[in-house]
Amino acid sequence: MGKKKNKKNKKSKFPKEPLFLDRNESQTGPCPQVYKFLKKVDLDHLSWYSRDFQKGIKSALSKRIADDFGFDEKHVLLSYGSEDLLKQIIHCYVNPGDKVLIPREAWWYYKKVASERGGENVEYPMKKGVSDGVPYYLYDVDLMLDIYRQRDPKVVVIASPNNPTGNKIEPDALKRFLDAAKDTITMIDEAYWGFGSTDNSYVKPFIDQYPNLVICRTFSKFFALAGFRIGFAFAGRNLDVLINFTTRYLGYNRVSEKLGEIALDNIKWYLKAGKQYEKDKKMMYRELGRIKGFVPFKSYANFILVDLPLEIRPGLKQYLTERNLLIKFLDEEAFRSEARISLGTHKQNKLLVDTIKKYCEEINWK
Repeated sequence: MGKKKNKKNKKSKFPKEPLFLDRNESQTGPCPQVYKFLKKVDLDHLSWYSRDFQKGIKSALSKRIADDFGFDEKHVLLSYGSEDLLKQIIHCYVNPGDKVLIPREAWWYYKKVASERGGENVEYPMKKGVSDGVPYYLYDVDLMLDIYRQRDPKVVVIASPNNPTGNKIEPDALKRFLDAAKDTITMIDEAYWGFGSTDNSYVKPFIDQYPNLVICRTFSKFFALAGFRIGFAFAGRNLDVLINFTTRYLGYNRVSEKLGEIALDNIKWYLKAGKQYEKDKKMMYRELGRIKGFVPFKSYANFILVDLPLEIRPGLKQYLTERNLLIKFLDEEAFRSEARISLGTHKQNKLLVDTIKKYCEEINWK
């Protein structure tokens, strides 16, 4: 009787509620100081508009970021996440018939937003290579430039790191492209900055040198504040139309602004948390790469892309879903056999990998 009771009451290792490892959200959460501040939010933050305009600035957060990077505050834009920045750039500059150059292997919304203005997408493909012994997607700058010269786009979008492939464009390769496209509005989407690379050295030199460049970032990913939707960008000197378009007369979300400042004050905490992400990505490359037909790609983001055998995709998806482990099984033109796995905590990542391996063992996939 005792043994049966223990077996019946044995706690499942799987979560009771769905574990969302499919939307590139943080399962670790923000630094402790964020929670401390939220407990003290008061009338000032909730009921009063910002008075920062009286200081001659748009907001305390944009001033902080500008000072950190050595910019005039005018050139730092705030937004409702980096998605909002993309939308504002397209809606600000693209007219019916204008072309927008975007990566083929990229976030689906890049392919939608131009149509909101009657624009036309022009896609440039990436190529597959190897980095540090791990399969890796690469920006083919020569091909990008060929397509750029042939199609003459109004706006160019480059994602670095790119979703869902996880690759980034190196500064020297980016410079090659910008040198040839300096008269074109170019958006560098760096929503996943911080995972695997925290380099900032190129930001001000590039913005100073390329007057039509916008470098966009967010507090959603590395700083784990997706629920507050805080995006920011650096805009070149030719982009006054965009600067005026993004500026808000009554200011910005005062709670979000303060959380952004707190995150920046605690960068060391995030860097420490980020080290675990890097360890877990290496574990995933190693363990998933040992399974027949699985190809994990090196990533500079908080996710990895894995090419899966088509034969086992449906069964694996059902197996994981039944255990409340949700990953993104991609099904679009550029990705027919891949899945994107958002990283969680170390315990969650290990559970997911072990569960995938267990499924392959159960179906005798060797």
